[in-house]
Amino acid sequence: AGDVAYAASPPLGGVAVVSLRDGRLIQVLPTGVSPRALLLLAAGTWPNRPQPLLMVGNFIDHAVTLHPVAPDGRLQPAVQTVRTAAPVLGLAAVPGARPALWLLTHEDRAVSREHGPVEGLDSGVIPLDAQPAGEPLRDPGPARRPFRNTGDRAEPVIELAAAAVGSDGSVAITGAGSDNLLLVPPGGAPAEGRTVAVGANPSAVAALPGGRFVTADRLSDSLTFVSARGQVEATLPVGQPDRASAADLGELLFYSRALVPHNTAAGPLSLYTCAACHDDGDRDGRLHPAKKNRFFSTTLTCRGLRGTAPFLRLGNQATLGVFADNIVSTHAQGAERDPEHFADYPVTVRVRKGSAWQPRTLSPAELRAALAAYMARIPTEPSPFVPPGRRTLEPAARRGLAIFRESCSRCHRLVGDSARGDRVPEAALEERLLAGQVALTAPGRYDVGTPVLGEGGNNPPSLRGVWDGAPYFSDASAHTLDEVLRRTDPDADAVHAAANAARPPAFSAGDQAALLAFLRSL
Repeated sequence: AGDVAYAASPPLGGVAVVSLRDGRLIQVLPTGVSPRALLLLAAGTWPNRPQPLLMVGNFIDHAVTLHPVAPDGRLQPAVQTVRTAAPVLGLAAVPGARPALWLLTHEDRAVSREHGPVEGLDSGVIPLDAQPAGEPLRDPGPARRPFRNTGDRAEPVIELAAAAVGSDGSVAITGAGSDNLLLVPPGGAPAEGRTVAVGANPSAVAALPGGRFVTADRLSDSLTFVSARGQVEATLPVGQPDRASAADLGELLFYSRALVPHNTAAGPLSLYTCAACHDDGDRDGRLHPAKKNRFFSTTLTCRGLRGTAPFLRLGNQATLGVFADNIVSTHAQGAERDPEHFADYPVTVRVRKGSAWQPRTLSPAELRAALAAYMARIPTEPSPFVPPGRRTLEPAARRGLAIFRESCSRCHRLVGDSARGDRVPEAALEERLLAGQVALTAPGRYDVGTPVLGEGGNNPPSLRGVWDGAPYFSDASAHTLDEVLRRTDPDADAVHAAANAARPPAFSAGDQAALLAFLRSL
């Protein structure tokens, strides 16, 4: 009714209810790790639910929680939780004789490399029908839910970022990784309908009168207006994207299937982009396999990579150039057909020129250089626990830095570049920590009590942006920084072993609070 707004807040681990009358924070309801997608249904629009209903997609938790809304706008505890094997990127309530909730996601199963190429990353929709009684959704449960694959179409639609429902019941779904829009007719199945090419990386879509839709194309700084017949009516530039540099082109490759143009979604194969596992350059919370399922570990963030070599859990990628080449050679399909040359191919991307499009072709060497250049500039997310513009640590965080320096800096070193090991001048340390310019990692492998992927242990990840780094450790066994600190014992043989939490804590409550303040500042 215009009285309150609902905001998904990853730092708070839930949804904030804010008064639109005076700006007060009315409530924070914990919903899960990294809440993101929100869908508010008005009172009486969902069977057996007279109250409004807020649906929350918790990205890292891979869970959708459904919350009734009280008359004063406050959220009530979840009446149903749907847990999936993959993150849910968007939600759509689709009308009909039996309304349905469409979950925009990847395959609802574990990621696998049993056959070599990656399986379990196809894009698609999980449709869940409303129930006339009981819980709001009819959920068959894991491994029994329907999955409508949109990646195995003749015109694939992948990385389903957002959906909108038209006044006639038609549904438009953006393919952020395929630069297109899937138009599903009223009453149609999620994978039916036709596609229309729009701008680069369409990340949002809205319904317009007359059955029309408009997409927000993030990487071409444009809006694309699509008619009810599925034709582009106009492309409206809303910025001046400069895609002249290698890093700009690398950003297009990171978010587009153009990076692997020969990949398909056929049989055990999957069609995906870098962003399928590193959404917004970050992580997805899933356990990913390597070496034909011999190793499993969580994804590492791609944010703030500059100066943190070597890369990956094994620390076996010495530079970003080597890393970029490894990405292409391990994710392009076709090794069984041409082991020597399958990953040596040119790619073509579309670059906006005004309201028109211009193709740009990159050689195999140029595409690797572009990808490396982009990864070098992906920034960390500014910490919401630090006031904007602050250049020194708060007193509690400064005390945490002293404890960290004494107990943790052998593996998470306070140097500007981990490969060079250059020490940061003491006078500049706090400012550079807050700016994400300290490596906070080290070369080599360490066995710290988490599952070991390589001989001697794992390479320590950088702690840049660790406030938003859940789940923690290679096996995703800690969901909060508090859990990490409770099981950290610098004097133990295995510093981060889960068994450490069963003993008296190595850090006092005060020291834990100081360390938490420091880590949240990074």
